Amino acid sequence: MGTPDFSRWLRKIKQLKLFIMKKVRTHYDNLKVARNATPEAIRAAYKTLSQKYHPDRNGNSAESRQVMKMIDDAYAVLSDPEARSRHDAWITEQESPTPVKENVGSDSIREIEFSTPVPGHINFYDLDEDSQRRIKERALGLNNNQLRIKLDGVIKNYCWCAILSLLICVLFLVSRDGPWSDNTTKFYFGGMTLLSFFLAKNIVWIFSWHTKPLKSWLLVTPLYLIKLQFDKISYWPIWTISDIKATHRHSYGIYTDTEVKIVANNKRETFHISPESAYQEFVNGLRTFDAHFRSAVNSRDLNYLLNNDDFFKVRADGVKAKKRAPVASIAAYTLLPLLALLAIGINYQEYADMPARHRPYYTGNPAPYIQPKLSPKPGYVRPDTAPNGAPWPTTAAYVAEYPQLNEGGLSILTIDNIQNDSDVFVKLVALKEDEANPVRFFFIPAFQKFTLEKIDAGAYDVRYRDLTTGRLSRSEDFTLNETPIDNGTRYSNVTMTLYKVQHGNMETYALAEDEF
Repeated sequence: MGTPDFSRWLRKIKQLKLFIMKKVRTHYDNLKVARNATPEAIRAAYKTLSQKYHPDRNGNSAESRQVMKMIDDAYAVLSDPEARSRHDAWITEQESPTPVKENVGSDSIREIEFSTPVPGHINFYDLDEDSQRRIKERALGLNNNQLRIKLDGVIKNYCWCAILSLLICVLFLVSRDGPWSDNTTKFYFGGMTLLSFFLAKNIVWIFSWHTKPLKSWLLVTPLYLIKLQFDKISYWPIWTISDIKATHRHSYGIYTDTEVKIVANNKRETFHISPESAYQEFVNGLRTFDAHFRSAVNSRDLNYLLNNDDFFKVRADGVKAKKRAPVASIAAYTLLPLLALLAIGINYQEYADMPARHRPYYTGNPAPYIQPKLSPKPGYVRPDTAPNGAPWPTTAAYVAEYPQLNEGGLSILTIDNIQNDSDVFVKLVALKEDEANPVRFFFIPAFQKFTLEKIDAGAYDVRYRDLTTGRLSRSEDFTLNETPIDNGTRYSNVTMTLYKVQHGNMETYALAEDEF
């Protein structure tokens, strides 16, 4: 798209004394009917538009409510003959040709200074009311003389907020288990900072989406390519666009979006639009309006420029964008990371010097304890295999070739060896009168646990050998119960944790070899 001989034509226009006719937005425009439309045509237009823009059909969005209010107001005026007559009189008064005069002479008429449109950036709130109205109508899709392409949404940001919040909670809980080293400390603090930063970014986007006036659109208008994002406006005259490139991006064979790169006024700009067909609509819109603009230049059609230049007053009045402090953004980007770092700092103070640990939960008997770490028994050498000759499992599991008895019940027993740095060989022993019969044989490595299921109701104890020291221990007796209830059976679910503390709340007893 080359630049037409625009400047020479402007120099000629500046020599003319012209009248300016105001272009006003009327209720006829809002209902998309002619000014001489019959009452029947007005009712039909109102019915069509209300069905299309009714909030109930558009997710009750703020945009649909605003459009519906404009449609209702327009119909209320145009369906009332007296109100319509007053509105027509107001239109005539507003659009009557009025000369724009210089301040120095009451009878002189000012020459129109229509400077060449140039790219620019401005805040929506820095525009005058008429320019705000024009831009807002374009953002709402109320102006038919444009192409509107959606750039971004808000659903994915809600999803990211949920995911990031979950990750922050997981990281917080993991940091309570220790151990803390230089690397894990950096990981916890760095990870919490990054997660809270990205959470703040998504929260700011969601807040802006619901509070700012423009959402996120790419507009192709008769004179400009305009990018709207919340309350920020960027615009480029379409004849300054010299190059367009597009990349249709796919992930795992699925189309994601189209990356469009343009060169406008010798500067590169990038947009991401979808679906794939939107790119062709974008190019066609630029070509169409570029052709209309060239035709207006060739035919000296000044009205085309005045009526379609959304930023004429910005250039004429010298409006400058004011820097506004993004209070909500600053608060989110500051408070969320600070709160996250405060939470992880509390964990650091409380748990940094503690060994790796899991908080046990109790659904039955309290846990026994293993004596503080002792030296191996004299002459003890850790066996390479289980007593029956089977190899030790590589993880917590039953030892092969041992029988698994008492499997007809519903009760569950979990032996938690997570606190200890020693492997253990464990037996579940059924107690009946004076008899003690081992019914399950299993191996639990250091820092792991093992769950036994489908255990018959009855009295039991747990006997285990510390495979590092060779020492034997036995827990107190405990009972697994099964009780019929209206809709099934209530059964025991017991967790026993092997603590390395000097004073447990359940007695353990040393065992002789023949008792194990």
